[in-house]
Amino acid sequence: MGEQVKDPVCGMDMDADSAVATSEHMGKTFYFCAQGCKEKFDQNPMKYMSTEEEEKGDSCHM
Repeated sequence: MGEQVKDPVCGMDMDADSAVATSEHMGKTFYFCAQGCKEKFDQNPMKYMSTEEEEKGDSCHM
């Protein structure tokens, strides 16, 4: 069993070895459960780079 990771777009927990896709951003690898999640992330990575506390509420960061 590999490292446990979370898809930053949909929040799905998965094994890094089973990720459908990955992206590199700011020196970090992000793992995705589906190609669609990767595509959303790649369009606006900063949207998905928040702390878990911020993700629990759908708050605006503008």
